[in-house]
Amino acid sequence: MSRGEIFVPAVIENVATIDPGEVRAVSLRLPDSVEIGGRTYPLRDQMRPGNAFLAKPPGARTGKLRRRMYTRSNCAKQAPLSLETIINHTHAPKADTSVWWQSDEVEALHKNDGTIDVRAVLHPDDTHLAVFENTAAMGPRNLRLEPDGEWEAMRLACVALSTGITPFLAYVRYMRARGFGRSDTSAGCHLVLIVSVRNPRQLMAHEELVETQRAFPAHFRFHPVLTREWPDGWPHGRGRIIRSMDGPEPAGRVDLGGLLEVVPDLSTRHLRFCGNAEARNQLQQGLEQHNLVVPSFRAEVW
Repeated sequence: MSRGEIFVPAVIENVATIDPGEVRAVSLRLPDSVEIGGRTYPLRDQMRPGNAFLAKPPGARTGKLRRRMYTRSNCAKQAPLSLETIINHTHAPKADTSVWWQSDEVEALHKNDGTIDVRAVLHPDDTHLAVFENTAAMGPRNLRLEPDGEWEAMRLACVALSTGITPFLAYVRYMRARGFGRSDTSAGCHLVLIVSVRNPRQLMAHEELVETQRAFPAHFRFHPVLTREWPDGWPHGRGRIIRSMDGPEPAGRVDLGGLLEVVPDLSTRHLRFCGNAEARNQLQQGLEQHNLVVPSFRAEVW
C-alpha cells in the first residue's frame, strides 16, 4: 500500500456560531474505520493536546480545496474521533477558507451530513490509521502539551488572544479528565488561563471554564478579559493586559502591569501564548524590559 497522503471524509457533526460572521466552533466526526485498496483499517485518535489536524475545506473566493491546519480544542480521551476546533474570520485581503467557514454553506453541509477531508497516516506496522498531527515533538513555536508524567508537576500561565484559546481548551479538558494530575504522590499542576476577546459575544466555553475553576480551585484559575465592550457589572478584566507605550527605548516600553496583576508569580510559571505575532513580540519585549525570566516560554502565532 502507498505510504503517501491519505485523506478521510469527516462528517460535520456540529456548527456553533459564537459571534455571527466572525467566530464559529466546528466539530468533525471521523469514521471508526476506513477501507483502502480493498482492506479495512481501524482509525485511531491519539492526538496530543495543543496539536492541530490537517483538513481540506473549500475557499470562498477560489472555490478550490485548501490545505489548512486547525488546532484541536477538545481531547482524544474525552471524544475520540470527534475533532473540535474554533475558527475565526481573519479579514485578511486574501482570506479564503476563513470566510467560507463563516458562511451559510457550512450550515447547509452540516444539515445534510456533508463532509470535510481530514488527513490520516498509516502506522508503520500497517495495522491501522491514525489522525495526522502537526508536530510530534515540543518546540518553542508550538504548544504541544508536555508528556504525561511531566506536566503534572508544572505551574503554567497561558495567554490567549481570541481564538488562541483553542489549544488551551484542549489543555484544560485533558487535565480535568486526569484530575489535573493530582495523586497520592503528586499535588498536581496549576494553570492560570487568561483569555482576551473584543466583546462578550466572543467569549468561548465561558461557562465551562468558570465551572472548571469552581470544581478545581486548587489547580485552575480563569481570567477572561474584554477589550472593546463589556456589560455593566462585568466582574473580570477590561482592556488590554499587554500594552505598548511610548518610551525612550527604540521599540517603545511595554506595560505588563495588567498581566502581572493577574499572575504576580509569573516568574515561577511556564509561560504559553497563542495569538498574533505582534502581541507575542510585545510580550517577549516586556519580559526583557521588566527583567522577568520564566522557566520556559513557548508560543504559537498566526
